[in-house]
Amino acid sequence: MKIIDNYELKNGTTFHIGGIAKKLFIPENEYEILSLLDNELKNEKKIFILSGGSNLLINDDKVFENVISTKEVDKNIINNDNGKYYIGASCRIQNIIKKLNNDGYGGFEELISLPALFGGIIYMNAGIGSKSTSIFTISDFIIKVKVIDIKNRKIIWLNKTECEFSNRYSLFHNNNYIILGAIIKVKKQDILKSQERIKNRLKKCKNMFEWGNGCFGTCFKDANNKLLEITAKIFPKHGGISFGKNNYNWLVNNGDGTFKDAIFLIKKCKLIHKIFRKKINCEVIIWE
Repeated sequence: MKIIDNYELKNGTTFHIGGIAKKLFIPENEYEILSLLDNELKNEKKIFILSGGSNLLINDDKVFENVISTKEVDKNIINNDNGKYYIGASCRIQNIIKKLNNDGYGGFEELISLPALFGGIIYMNAGIGSKSTSIFTISDFIIKVKVIDIKNRKIIWLNKTECEFSNRYSLFHNNNYIILGAIIKVKKQDILKSQERIKNRLKKCKNMFEWGNGCFGTCFKDANNKLLEITAKIFPKHGGISFGKNNYNWLVNNGDGTFKDAIFLIKKCKLIHKIFRKKINCEVIIWE
C-alpha cells in the first residue's frame, strides 16, 4: 500500500480544487482496505473515499485527516461469458468500453466522455439524459455490486435492488460502503455500431462542453434549464469560476477558481430556483 502525506487533493480531482489530505492511502487490494479499517482508521467516524475525482467539489480551506483512494484496488475486467462481466472499481470507463466492444458487446458507449473510474460511475449511477428523458443509467446493466461494509468490516455483495439506484443517486451516498466492483450484463453489439455511438457522443461533447483548467461535469440534477440560464446571465462568473457558454449546468475552473467561488454560484442557482419555487439538487458531491 502506498501512503502519501499532506497530499493536495486538487491534484486528484478533475475540477482541480481541494484541500489537504494529511494521509492519502492507496491500497492495492480489498484486504488492504480491511486492514486500514481495522487499524489506522479504526476510530474514524467518517471515511472519505476518492475515486476518479470527477463530480467532486472539495473545500480548499480544509485539512482532511485520512482519505482512501480506490484507484489501484481492483482493475480486473473478467469476461464471464454470455455478456456477463465482472468489472473492478478502479477500471477507467474508456478501458471498459474498449474491452466490451472488442468482445462484440456494448450498451453504454456514451459514458466514454466521463473522466471517471467504474466505482465512481456506480456511486453516481451515471447515465445519459435527465430524470425525465433518461436514455440509460449504469444501473440498467448492473446485476450486483461488491462492496466493503464499513461498519461491519467485511466484504459483501448487494443486488441491484439493494443498491437503491435512482436519478444520479445510489445507496452508496450514505458513505457506509466502499465499492470494489460489480457484475454487469450487456448485450451483443456490432463493433461498427459501438464506434458510431462513440463518435457521435464525442462530437456532441466537443460542441456542448468546455473544460477550461478544470470541470466536474454536470453540476445539478432536477434543475430547470431556463432558470439556470437566467442565473448564468446574471452571474456569469465569480472569481475564477464561470458557467459554461453552451451548457449552463456546467461550471468551469478558469485556473484560479476556489471552493468559495464555486459555492457562490451554486447558491445563486438554488436561490433563483427557490424564488420561482422550482426543484433543484446538486449532482456534484461536496466535501465541506
